Amino acid sequence: MLNVSKADRLQQIIEILAKNKRISTKKLQEKLGISISTLRRDLMSLQATNTISRTHGYVSLLENSNVEIAYATRKSENVAVKNKLCKYAADLITNGAAIFLDGSSTLTFLPKYFAGKENLHIITNNINIVDEVTQLENIDISVLGGQISNRSNSILGPKAIADLDNNYRPNLNFISCSSIDENGIYMADESQTYMKRAAIDKSQKTILLIDHTKFGKKDYILLSDFNSKKIQTIITDKTPPINIAKGIMNNGIDLIITST
Repeated sequence: MLNVSKADRLQQIIEILAKNKRISTKKLQEKLGISISTLRRDLMSLQATNTISRTHGYVSLLENSNVEIAYATRKSENVAVKNKLCKYAADLITNGAAIFLDGSSTLTFLPKYFAGKENLHIITNNINIVDEVTQLENIDISVLGGQISNRSNSILGPKAIADLDNNYRPNLNFISCSSIDENGIYMADESQTYMKRAAIDKSQKTILLIDHTKFGKKDYILLSDFNSKKIQTIITDKTPPINIAKGIMNNGIDLIITST
């Protein structure tokens, strides 16, 4: 299984377990076509979100973990769209750039488009991205210190923000968000919001990746409004509603649409 992101693999594992209920790690490895070390890391990630159980060489879904399973599945929703967004985003990256990648599931798909890039410096609080980047050549990675959120596999809290604030000044900052309307972009998690705000503040340029399913929704935490000039580029898969498009472009933000 070549060039398959971790998010893709996790979704495949969940789908296999949903059909088989209980399966040996050996058979699961054969179905996925991956190394035992890669499978072990993937299973550890699913265990961290209370999605699976591992006992005596067998793996099964936890029957009482509907919320966590839904979350793990949500990480791989709209996979084709997320891949397209990340492919376009990668074109904006130049050799030698220092890049911050946040805890968004969308950004897990970005590292596989680093092929051909040289001397990239990745800074992240996203554990899944660490696993992807360490398999690549000519790229170094720095991971923020702090508290790991099992639900998002991201490192959050005051220590992580202080680490970013004291040590890094990225050229590019790639983020995603929970929703967007004509006034700005929103989040539904306070810890993630604080981390994203710090990354926006310390980076030279911020690029937002967002798919059309988040148009017109409004979560309760405002991450950034459009007239703050903190977001320079928005990449999305479909043309936003006219009120949102006007809010974006009237504030000088570049709007890139991957398809119409």
